[in-house]
Amino acid sequence: MNALQYAQNVIELFSLPDSYFRVRELMESETADLDDIAEVILLDPVLTSKLLKLANSAVYRLPYQVENVSKALLVLGKTQVYNLILSIGISSACSQLNTESIDLDRFWEQSVNAALIAKYLATQLGLKSADRVYVSGLLHNIGELVVAQQNPDIAANAQAYTPEIMPWQLQQTLLGFSYAACGAELLYLWQLPDLIVEPIALQHNLQYHARALEELVVHLAVRLALANQHPELYSMKSVADPALLELLQLEQSDLIKAIDFCNTEGLFVLSVLNPRISTIY
Repeated sequence: MNALQYAQNVIELFSLPDSYFRVRELMESETADLDDIAEVILLDPVLTSKLLKLANSAVYRLPYQVENVSKALLVLGKTQVYNLILSIGISSACSQLNTESIDLDRFWEQSVNAALIAKYLATQLGLKSADRVYVSGLLHNIGELVVAQQNPDIAANAQAYTPEIMPWQLQQTLLGFSYAACGAELLYLWQLPDLIVEPIALQHNLQYHARALEELVVHLAVRLALANQHPELYSMKSVADPALLELLQLEQSDLIKAIDFCNTEGLFVLSVLNPRISTIY
């Protein structure tokens, strides 16, 4: 099977909640207002609770408390709320899959790390799309869940990467494609915005020039998250290409701060997105 076939095989089982599609429909409507959107979100108590927790986290650094969905929409704007709902909806969809063959805690930690590192770096670079690259970072490895559902033996073997063999290189050897390609196919089937999916599809592309900054940020964030997750295998210096850092005008100190940010905020985000995390805040 190729990457698209893997994605097509789980599209029915692995689906976003109905509330997400209804919210997206209203956000794209020219007649719906913020109250209409808030009303739909409020119909889903779990979504509402997680949305408010994340909106009030240090990830968004708001100067005051957001007590309700209407205020979240007003303060964060429709786009940021949409991206938050998307990340919450996909984390919910992930819980429907059989993932016993992989280390799910590792999967989630690395996904959240990549999201937070991407958001931090995008903010440092002055990109207005920091919330969008956060979602791309969060979903960068979703293809692993797709493969684990259908071919658990390969998914288990694909975790045996080494300092000499990067995860995506091992995936290519075992499957003929990377998890990035498979995940992107699934997200395209879900009709997610190209600006979210393309950085995922191109995350291992080593051609840096004439690329969108968002794509380069996700590329770097994925590698830093991997090093942060597996310090016994990879170092920050070994995964961060100096040529890319020069292109982005980033210093090693910026990378250290990005990793510190994800380590500080990561557990809270995990506790909201992943029901396996039992930490109480």
